[in-house]
Amino acid sequence: MKRSTMLDRYQRFVGEDLLERIYHAAEPLSGLRILHVNTTAQGGGVAELLHALIPVMDELGINNTWQVISLDDTSNLFTAHLVDLLQGIEHGNIAQEDQHVFLDTLHRIALKSGIDHKQADIYFIHDFQLAPLATFFPQLRPAIWMCHVDTANPDPGGKDYIEQFLDAYSVCVFNTPLSIFNDLPQEKTHVITPTIDPFSQKNRFITPAKGLQMLARCGIDTTRPLITQVSRFGNWKNPWQVLDVYRLVKQELPSVQVALVGAMEAADDIKAMEILKDIQGMAGDDPDIHLLYDPAMIKHPQVNAFQRYSSVILQRSTREGFGLTATEAMWKYQPVIGTSVTGLRTQIIDGQNGYIADDTETCAKYTLKLIQDRELWQKLGKRAHERVKDNYLLPMMILQYLGARSRCMRRMRASCEEWPHMSSEGRSWLHTAGRSGLPKSLQRLSFVN
Repeated sequence: MKRSTMLDRYQRFVGEDLLERIYHAAEPLSGLRILHVNTTAQGGGVAELLHALIPVMDELGINNTWQVISLDDTSNLFTAHLVDLLQGIEHGNIAQEDQHVFLDTLHRIALKSGIDHKQADIYFIHDFQLAPLATFFPQLRPAIWMCHVDTANPDPGGKDYIEQFLDAYSVCVFNTPLSIFNDLPQEKTHVITPTIDPFSQKNRFITPAKGLQMLARCGIDTTRPLITQVSRFGNWKNPWQVLDVYRLVKQELPSVQVALVGAMEAADDIKAMEILKDIQGMAGDDPDIHLLYDPAMIKHPQVNAFQRYSSVILQRSTREGFGLTATEAMWKYQPVIGTSVTGLRTQIIDGQNGYIADDTETCAKYTLKLIQDRELWQKLGKRAHERVKDNYLLPMMILQYLGARSRCMRRMRASCEEWPHMSSEGRSWLHTAGRSGLPKSLQRLSFVN
């Protein structure tokens, strides 16, 4: 098949063998139409992954399109509660009335977006907010659902809510094996690990002179040590502990500064402003605490500079399906001090390429150690970079995406006649693959008209 110039750029990082595996997996899927659906075009990990993935997939001959279904503020409040249940932060059942209101609103917003008239061979529905879509609209099948949050220890109320919609999906995808719902059939589950694009503005090399200049423009004194966390202002990102760590370090090293960097551009991040105000109150009038949230100031090059030229990077998440910002920093030779949450403990090898520390005091000890021992910082940072190069670059995710699509098509190949919108390429793939049984029956919820 024709080679992809975008994909071939990675040969020096991942080797030709991996690229050949991708071409081999992509060839039988050539001509298929894939529709991705999520809630935001900018901000957050899902949008970033799709911006990196779709152009490469198109070069591989697999036609990818992207539909955004933006939720209103009331719906975002509901889903903010839902994600806390799914991640085990909150507990309890979701009131039936709240479910009805949200689902009726989602159905109406989705119809207004024209999603029911979209035609594809596979529908890729991203994250928990939109899980009901394949039940609402049977024409959006065969479908894959991808969960991007940490569901290793979900509250039963949140899990029960989501699982009522999963029969409509041929494949359910999770970030790590630890996050897979334990009662899903193994043949229906798949793992896709998020990865980064080293050629993007956020991850490409920038010189110290340019990077430090960007930090200075954000108010940082580049002659003094800087502790940074890059993340949303979200409950489970735990920005409060970052300030606690900073204050402990400052007792030993008065010159230290701290930056919380999180541009508020994700439309579904409904609680961010409330959390920011709380953090502002906690920061008080300390001039060495820098809260950077304006998307007009904090763009990808600035994030790159903070991750690359801070003295120490923290990721103090209490829940994390996969720490994409940790991966970005590790690529930039930064040993990250993370927590033992699901995603981070698969990325960070404690004491080898960073540190795992849940409590404030231990995190502060490691932070001070890395600031004062730059040879150790450099040694761990080099290993962190290698960890990303070997496991978390875009081609690895592309191969896993292709695997999910092949699995979806194999599971649905016996029923291609039931999918009137499927392209001739999709039908040909199914017939060529052969028939091996019928899919599960698909039922709509009683309250959906």
